[in-house]
Amino acid sequence: MKEQYKERLPQWYKDTKKFDLILTDDIDSLASCMILSQVKDWNIEYFYTFNGMGKTRSATKEPVGIDIALYKGKCFDNHVTMLHKDDYFNPESINLNVMDKINRNCYFDKFCGSTLITVWSLFGLPLPKSEVGKMILLSIDSTYKGYYYNRFRKRNRHYLCDVLGFDELYEAEEKHKEWEFTKVLSTYNLKSKIGVHRGILSTDIKLDEVSMELDIPLILPKNTFYQCKVFDNIDLPLNYNTRSTTKLTDISVNIFSNAVTGADRLKYSEEE
Repeated sequence: MKEQYKERLPQWYKDTKKFDLILTDDIDSLASCMILSQVKDWNIEYFYTFNGMGKTRSATKEPVGIDIALYKGKCFDNHVTMLHKDDYFNPESINLNVMDKINRNCYFDKFCGSTLITVWSLFGLPLPKSEVGKMILLSIDSTYKGYYYNRFRKRNRHYLCDVLGFDELYEAEEKHKEWEFTKVLSTYNLKSKIGVHRGILSTDIKLDEVSMELDIPLILPKNTFYQCKVFDNIDLPLNYNTRSTTKLTDISVNIFSNAVTGADRLKYSEEE
């Protein structure tokens, strides 16, 4: 990541203090967690969905959300969370959309990319050697799609090249057709979810094959996760009069995470 952008992000990620990681239910979160486990020695001790959260018996440290737009607290994230440029934002969120104050009114200027690609760049990992590896990295959370949609193409190039310093990835997009990325998604089951049954995690994602192409270990924790929070999962349509997420405090004081999932929808979880 270019230094001038690193300086605009919250700096807590440089701490020598150890944190516990909150994993969510997809490959974007898992791969990001694996990088943080490697470079920071932080472990996955929580598992989150919009409906609830579990934790292991060994969860003792301050938690960090990975690919979760936490309303408060430390997280790595890629979602749009603001409805207005003067809106509340989480000051501890490492998120390029928060950094640039992207909001509902400029939704199509957003960083349309993964949490993984942000973490990968922030910690200066070398890109995958193989072309397939680069395509997998672009396919996770559909980063590549920004290249094929006119409303996002300029922003796709800006964030990949000017911010993250990944010119090679932009060149990979130029070399391939959209259907080739769709095939990668299908081949490796990248859109499959991570599920939990009786506290044990499992997935249909082809983790071993993806690990080999990305050259990072992708391993689901073997620990049992015990329920510690239950959430109401709320999908709220937005209308012209919905100006600011500060109004969320009128809806609930128990918001755990929130994300603007389109120019006209807001999704959030609140503790029961």
